[in-house]
Amino acid sequence: MKLSLYPYQLQFKFPFRIAHGVRTHTDVVYLKLEHQGYTGWGEATLPPYLPETQTSVIEFLTEFSKDVLFNSIDDWFGELQPVNTNLSAKAALDMALWSLKSQIENKTIGELLGIEKKEFPIGTYTIGVSSLDEMETKIDEANKAEFNIFKIKLNGENDEEVVRHFRSLSDKPFAVDVNQGWNDWEEARNKIQWLNEEKCLLVEQPLPKKNNKEMSLVKRDCPLPIYADESCQRISDIEHLRDSFDGINIKLMKCGGITEAHQMILEARKWDMKVLIGCMSESSVGCTAAAQLTPLADYADLDGPYLISNDPFSGMKIQEGRVVLNPLVQVGKV
Repeated sequence: MKLSLYPYQLQFKFPFRIAHGVRTHTDVVYLKLEHQGYTGWGEATLPPYLPETQTSVIEFLTEFSKDVLFNSIDDWFGELQPVNTNLSAKAALDMALWSLKSQIENKTIGELLGIEKKEFPIGTYTIGVSSLDEMETKIDEANKAEFNIFKIKLNGENDEEVVRHFRSLSDKPFAVDVNQGWNDWEEARNKIQWLNEEKCLLVEQPLPKKNNKEMSLVKRDCPLPIYADESCQRISDIEHLRDSFDGINIKLMKCGGITEAHQMILEARKWDMKVLIGCMSESSVGCTAAAQLTPLADYADLDGPYLISNDPFSGMKIQEGRVVLNPLVQVGKV
């Protein structure tokens, strides 16, 4: 098993603003695994609010590869799964291992996981906190890319104005993602009641993750489905969220890869919770890996490749609003 690592920087087409701040790029580390004549790729995406860096990812994966005692894919999986740190790095290696396994066994990752459902969900296109002119440009891009649902980022400032402007530009369905940007359950209740009148589909992470008790009041009083993002990182979080949220946003970078993400979906369904498969502004490598799980999800927020200008890979796409799996192909240097 040969492991190679490539630091890279993804550039956004537009500055990406959420309640936490603004950025123009995202650092990543690409991972290439070569085994028995096959190649598997992985991606560790590193937005600045996560604790990992390119240096920490490279150091972790370099040391990990030295410590694996055997050289089969199952040996690598066995060593990797107990790891509870460096989750973006873990996700990169996990998705590369699944890619290799699927090629060697001549099955899709979905088939290896026993995913029988073939229908893929609707994908959402994210509009970060934007000027009004910028929003119009983003909507045009999304329409050309065949997205049929938007996710609008709100930050607690001029939220109604933002939604009204969106409505003046598009009659397509929309969700909102607050990224913990509202202050308390009363603000959340009032805004969600208004959003319901505007035909919003769902609200993601309205309050800070420490406010779980207040979130239960929001869920009780509000007519829209409420999804956890920052509140839900790993499978161990899910049971504690069932009284506060209707659904969860699962991201490979948060949970450590395809293996745990699949387990999280099964756990969420056990508690009758909805599932959204999301991404951390990833390129086609991370989004194509996550797309393998989307037949089990209600929504997919895998628009990362559409938001960046220098994706060195091509893979999953959105066609007529839905996720479509395509083979991952390298199209540029990393």
